[in-house]
Amino acid sequence: MQELNKPKTGSLVLPGDWLGVIEEFTPGEGTYEENGVVYSSSIGRVVIDNVEKRVRVIPIELRALPRKGDIILAKVTQINKMLTFVDIARVRGQNLANPFSGVIHISQISPGYVENTSDALRPGDIIRARVIEDKGELIQLTTAETNLGVIYTTCSKCGSELERRGNFLYCNDCEEKETRKIASDYGKVKT
Repeated sequence: MQELNKPKTGSLVLPGDWLGVIEEFTPGEGTYEENGVVYSSSIGRVVIDNVEKRVRVIPIELRALPRKGDIILAKVTQINKMLTFVDIARVRGQNLANPFSGVIHISQISPGYVENTSDALRPGDIIRARVIEDKGELIQLTTAETNLGVIYTTCSKCGSELERRGNFLYCNDCEEKETRKIASDYGKVKT
């Protein structure tokens, strides 16, 4: 019966999945043998070497899931009066091929009062935030800490890079002055 489900090279397997019997394969990396049967010991892709009669499992990296307390990097995609929507691009130092969606409620932007989200965050801003809730469809975030907020952005008027001047951001090209919830290390971070 298990012969019908015998994995082939490239098959995705989970820990404990049956790979074959010891008479046909020697267990290799990512596998183990128990009572003459070879099983996968990790999540990965099967590699069968028919010359050496060896089976192994090459582990795959799982997509990093943002968890409560994680510091993330994200790009602001959309704002309205009360909410800021972002694409989470980096979790625990790992860049994500497919970003997660996150949201920041206006009350979580700054420790002080923010009247409108556009006073603190704008589409295109690159931000550092903390995950405060990882349940549900949208990851809930906060930037209401000194080291959190915008770490890189460009001028809304001309698109040039903005320079920090005190609590404001300034464009040297068009002399536009803009406000944001700025991270304490704005302009010093490599994105």
